[in-house]
Parts: sequence; structure tokens; C-alpha cells
Amino acid sequence: MILDFDVLIVGAGMAGMTAAIYLKRANINVAIIEKTAPGGQINQTNNIENYPGFNKIDGPTLAFNVFNQIQSLGVSYKYGNVLSIKSYEDYKIVTTDKGEYKCRGVIIATGRKPKELGLENEKNLINNGISWCALCDAPLYKERDVMVVGNSKYSIEEALMLSDICSSVTLVYEGKIDEKLKENIILKEKGKIVKLNSRENKLESVDVETNGTVENIKTSGLFIIIGNSPASEMLNGLSINVNDGYVVVDENMRTNIKGIYACGDIIKKEVYQVSTAVGEGAKAAMSYIKDFN
Repeated sequence: MILDFDVLIVGAGMAGMTAAIYLKRANINVAIIEKTAPGGQINQTNNIENYPGFNKIDGPTLAFNVFNQIQSLGVSYKYGNVLSIKSYEDYKIVTTDKGEYKCRGVIIATGRKPKELGLENEKNLINNGISWCALCDAPLYKERDVMVVGNSKYSIEEALMLSDICSSVTLVYEGKIDEKLKENIILKEKGKIVKLNSRENKLESVDVETNGTVENIKTSGLFIIIGNSPASEMLNGLSINVNDGYVVVDENMRTNIKGIYACGDIIKKEVYQVSTAVGEGAKAAMSYIKDFN
């Protein structure tokens, strides 16, 4: 059996990139496959103030620094969407939309993905008016009217960030907000989005229900900030232990399948932080090294 790589890491977030660093430095033939930009969810974080070594750093900069590090080490980096993982006794097959790879071990580091509202036409409007990241996409809506829907402090933070760039921000919030917001933030407390309206395949307006009344609000962009769910679709058909979609691992990031490991926000755990993801990535790499070398 000729292998393409010793280890294939699925996901280029902080956990996946950390695992790659440890494996490459151990002279193991490792590759990362990622369908979006390196860094994952950290790219949506404006300020990080609890990561050792930095008093303050933004998520995209930290992710770019780590990406440069894996590039300098010569880690093979491939773009693609992983469709499935199959496990055999001596090897694994990872199938993507661009082909398949044979490897001895797999590290799953796919993290979490933003939740959707579940409304008609929503998927068609992704990148055509619908976004999940103000830090990423705010410049596209400079001096325009936008909307944020959410139910946590993160949705408030997104609205505040957008208010510095956009003409107005309508914040549709499921509960009540006590803090004072900027003048160009229009608050819709206990609100719910019930319909997305488009024109020529672009978002044009949103129907918002508050207190039993539906109001049509014109908007150029809608930022959906309602939480995350594990990105584990590619695990369907694989006999791997999961809990609510999150991969179950032992203390050393081993799954119930020999040669398959998981780390970062895709695993079932209590703390979802950059620092924990980095530690888990290192553990996953070290477990592979102990198991196969």
C-alpha cells in the first residue's frame, strides 16, 4: 500500500495547525486539508487578550502567524472539502471534492460552524447578503444599512463593530439588553426573523416579528450570530463515537478507532478556547507519534 501521507489533518484551525507543527518537526509526512481560510473560527475574533505571549492580538493576525510557521516548515497544505473518511486496518481513505488521499492516520480538527436560521432561501443568500463574520465582511457594507440577529454578547459585539463602518445597524435580539448602544444601532428586542426577501439573488429586506407584529426592514446585509454546531458531516458512515455531533476522545485525543484522533472545537469538552485547542492539537500529534513510531 502506497500512502500519500503518514497523517492527514482535516481542518486548519489552531488545533489542526498546531498538530501539523509537532508532526512535521518529528519528521512525519503530514498534510492539512482545509476548505476555507486558515484559522477557522478564530478569524471571527476581533480581540484576543487571554493568549499567552500577547497582551492583545486579533484572531486573523494570530492565525496568519501560525499559518506562516507551518509553511516555513514545509507542511503540505491542500484546499478541498472533505466528504468522507473510511477506516481500514492499516490505512485510511479521506475523500474530498477534489480527489482522495490514503494515509496511516487522520486527525479531525474541523471545529464548529455557525448555525443557520433555517429559513427558505437562506442558503442561496450566503455571500449574497448573508454573513456570519463582521470582522471578515464589514468592509463590504461600508456606509450601508445592515442587520445583526443573535442572542448573546457576541451578537452585540458584532453590532458595535459594524456600527463603526455602516450607516445603521438593526440588532434583532431574542431577549432584552440593558447596556447602552450607539446611536446608529436600532434595537429590536424579543425579535425574530421570519422571512428573507431577495431581488436578483441578493438580500433586499428582512421580515422581523416583534410582539406579534411583522415589520419589513430594508437591509444590504444580514449577520447571523446565533451560535455554532460541530462540523462533523464527513463522519457519517464512520463508526466513531460522537455526542451531539461532537467527537468523543480520551485524555490524549484518541477516538475509539485506531489511527483516528480529534482535537479542537470538534471534540466534546467543557472549555472552547484558543489555548485549549492548541494543547489538544499537540496531544493529538504526540499520540500518533507514540502509536506509530
